[in-house]
Amino acid sequence: MSSLPQPPIGPPAVWSFPTPERARLDNGIEVLAYPLRGQHVVSAHLVLDLPLNAEDRAAEGVATIAARTLDEGSRTHHGEEFAELLETEGAGLGVDLTLSGTQVVLDVPVSHLDRALELFAEAVTEPALSDADVQRHVQLRLAQIEQGQANSAQAATTAFRSALFDDASRAQRMNGGEADTVAAVTPDAVRRFHAEHYGPAGATLVLAGDFTQDPVALAQRCLGGWTNPAQQVVAPQVPAGTGRRALVIDRPGAVQADVRYGGLGIDRRDPRWADISVSSYAMGGGFLSRLNATLREDKGYTYGVRLGFAPMRSGGTFAVQGSFRTEVVVDALAITRELLDVGSSPFTRAEVDDAVNFYVGISPLRYATADGVADQAAAQVLGGLPEDYLDRSLARLRAVTPESALEAYGSLVRLDDLTLVVVGDASVIADPLRALGFDDLEVVQRAG
Repeated sequence: MSSLPQPPIGPPAVWSFPTPERARLDNGIEVLAYPLRGQHVVSAHLVLDLPLNAEDRAAEGVATIAARTLDEGSRTHHGEEFAELLETEGAGLGVDLTLSGTQVVLDVPVSHLDRALELFAEAVTEPALSDADVQRHVQLRLAQIEQGQANSAQAATTAFRSALFDDASRAQRMNGGEADTVAAVTPDAVRRFHAEHYGPAGATLVLAGDFTQDPVALAQRCLGGWTNPAQQVVAPQVPAGTGRRALVIDRPGAVQADVRYGGLGIDRRDPRWADISVSSYAMGGGFLSRLNATLREDKGYTYGVRLGFAPMRSGGTFAVQGSFRTEVVVDALAITRELLDVGSSPFTRAEVDDAVNFYVGISPLRYATADGVADQAAAQVLGGLPEDYLDRSLARLRAVTPESALEAYGSLVRLDDLTLVVVGDASVIADPLRALGFDDLEVVQRAG
């Protein structure tokens, strides 16, 4: 029996990030609308030019408490009534706060977008921010901080950023505030923060989905009349580093040690971003990257270890992150240092191709939903990036060579400048770490 002829298989077409329809509401809010056929759940991101450094130092955490209380009711619909109305529309509302700015996020079936966006606008523009709700969220945040301190991995991350940045940098401290400052947050402070910092100035509304009505007209009706003459716009802070440090946060008797080993990085506007993305993937971003292949697969020292670069609006950080058995953590660090030094073992064409294929190949899947598109578009707004940033980034990734990846890596990953934080049993690991070369190692007793 003869087989049917098969169509020829060619290379995949070059994928592009969608282009938005732009508009501006009467109050100045910029609208980016992404019509996406077949996406029947609409994602809306209201991006506010409200970075965390807008908080007073003594009340850090007030932005988080304000954000978490937005959906607890509005001046029009109080408490449970607001939650029930939102649930009736099948909508979910959330808030994300970073050093770059604030996002209020709505996901809702397109057939319920009209009413849900009205409730969304109520939550942002006229939240109730009642005493009881604020006080409850303060207590929840304090409990979250206590729980995080008991978690070795979270403690390592918190201690690493504290060691990396100077005291004047908001980046040094937890996004949600720390125990002493959160405890000082009052309902009046939350209401004052909202009144002074939430407003249309500098705001962008991103909408993505298969719209059944004009999204701009709907946005104008729900948000176009929002005004706040008292709004204060604060520029994102450029954090400053402290220089190399080496710390052990002592956990007597711990059978596991959590490691953070890295330094200051770059943001996505830096021309080295594509090259460092590729080289960091080869070193510690993929399952078979150099770090994971050696420390997990060959040595069995850990369930997983990675090297990741985290960009901010200006600058960024990077770190090797992993958890290791106490008795092997020093040897694991010695091997890590050897692997990070790529002078005698530069990145290969196969490693570069693997990284590029991953980033290029995953993009059509990552941005196949309205949520994925809106999330990326909002991130570009917060990062001060152009709307065609992703297409430009993918083009730069395709142009990365082993030589350019090595050059970018060498300009950023300098072993003598890296900060080390280990959360573990100091009596077991401190002296061996000093013998490894961390002769300036400090031992810090864990609070509480």
